[in-house]
Amino acid sequence: MGRLRVQHCVVNMTTRQYGPNPTSDLLGIDYFHTVPADTEFPRTLAKLELFVRFFGTDGVSGRVRVTVSYLWPDGTDRELVYRRLFDVAVHDVTGPVVLDRGFKLINVLVPGEGTYAMRVTRRVRRPWEANSGWRVLAADYIQIARAA
Repeated sequence: MGRLRVQHCVVNMTTRQYGPNPTSDLLGIDYFHTVPADTEFPRTLAKLELFVRFFGTDGVSGRVRVTVSYLWPDGTDRELVYRRLFDVAVHDVTGPVVLDRGFKLINVLVPGEGTYAMRVTRRVRRPWEANSGWRVLAADYIQIARAA
């Protein structure tokens, strides 16, 4: 598998793709998600999407892992609340590849108000490392708060 990089990573409500390229419409982009004032936590967010534009070389294949982490106020991870593997594949291509993917994050259970990090990671093993690890390709953030 060739190199894989990410140019765009955007949390949104719906991603529509159409056309030969394909063209992508990102609907409902808002980094602040308000829940009703009387909401009790934990709360399930029925649907979020994470739009990612990948750039690769000589075809793209493999898997990426999308995680959602609840953050402390200083920005460090507090709790991992969602993790799922997704397949990414474009075969029989030599040279550069551009691939748009919308990852559907279904039923994300959020433990409380605050900031959440959505990360796209890929397992890599560098020649100088004994074991492979998950490398962050991209991240985006969303703030969840009760309505006033």
